[in-house]
Amino acid sequence: MLTKTPGRMDFGLFIAVLALLTAGIVLVYSSSFVVAEKNFGGADFFLSRQVVRALLAIGFFMLFINIDYHVWSKYSGYIFIFSVVLLLCIYVLPDAYTPAVKGAKRWLVFPGIRFQASDLARMALILFLAKKCGEKDVDFGNWRTLIPHYVSIGVVCLLVVRQPDLSTTVIIGSTAFAILFMAGAKVKHLGLTAVALIPVVLFVINSNEYMKRRIMGFMDFEAQGSGLSYQVTQSLVGLGRGGLFGVGLGRGEQKYFYLPESHTDFILSVLGEEFGFVGIVLVYAAFVFIVVRGFRISLKAPDLTGQLMAFGFTTMTALYLLVHSCVVTGLTPPTGNTMPFFSYGGMSLVFTMSAMGILLNISSKINPEKTRAQQPSSRFRWRIP
Repeated sequence: MLTKTPGRMDFGLFIAVLALLTAGIVLVYSSSFVVAEKNFGGADFFLSRQVVRALLAIGFFMLFINIDYHVWSKYSGYIFIFSVVLLLCIYVLPDAYTPAVKGAKRWLVFPGIRFQASDLARMALILFLAKKCGEKDVDFGNWRTLIPHYVSIGVVCLLVVRQPDLSTTVIIGSTAFAILFMAGAKVKHLGLTAVALIPVVLFVINSNEYMKRRIMGFMDFEAQGSGLSYQVTQSLVGLGRGGLFGVGLGRGEQKYFYLPESHTDFILSVLGEEFGFVGIVLVYAAFVFIVVRGFRISLKAPDLTGQLMAFGFTTMTALYLLVHSCVVTGLTPPTGNTMPFFSYGGMSLVFTMSAMGILLNISSKINPEKTRAQQPSSRFRWRIP
């Protein structure tokens, strides 16, 4: 089961991931010590917990680097079923195990552990789709081939959107469709499916008061001084105050109870206020490096399953960063999605680092002497240096 990882592992990606993780720990403390001191009796309340999670995440990160990704492919069906069972637990377990936070039930709480079931589900779905789409003799020219994949995607998305969590549902669905496209599914089949889902999405939003309040609060621009759009207003104030170089680490003012959820949903605003536009550019450069290296691994992976797996994890990381950035800058309604490697909260960091570990394991299997003509067949046609 364990695999030796020679020097071919993408060491640059390895360093970039650990660098962002370290920067995230520093920013969690800077953005949370005010709230922690007042409400939890110590400035290091959130820091100590984030450090524990980071150490746990690094442990899983190193473990996944050293386990052949084919192992996860082999057992992806069982992992997928387990993740669906956990999603179902949110609706059947007593409230003590599934507490509602701000009108949404997304968390599972057991002794010593608290996490969102959707974090495991998104990983499990990528592994499952990569396994099924990577099998030989799969004819994606026939739309009927997509039906089993649509069912698995639909089950996860339905259970997540009912929590309710529309943004995570969109990210999971978008990533899944991207995997199907890369596996060879026709654009017209995926496009028609996406168009057919628009009325479904509108119906879900209209029938859910929680989602309607968020969207209406976002659209009510004239009332941004109060109400649901207050967070976005304060986020923009923080970004504007940071200017080019920021006010300095720990010197931001928005975290002094002006900006709610400054250490989770709006941590990018704190980054912008304290490190300015330059700081945001440097962090985004690191993310771009990770995404480019992830796609490069996808391009050169030794088999189609590895290609789709690497592509899925890279795409999902990029989408989470994109959604978080859009919320912080007021381009989309507040969603509650975290910033990868940076935001405090739950076990999402562990799952993100685990995904990066699998990505690095795939990179260790790349044969640098294999020519492009010998690469597995897929839509990976671009060249990444």
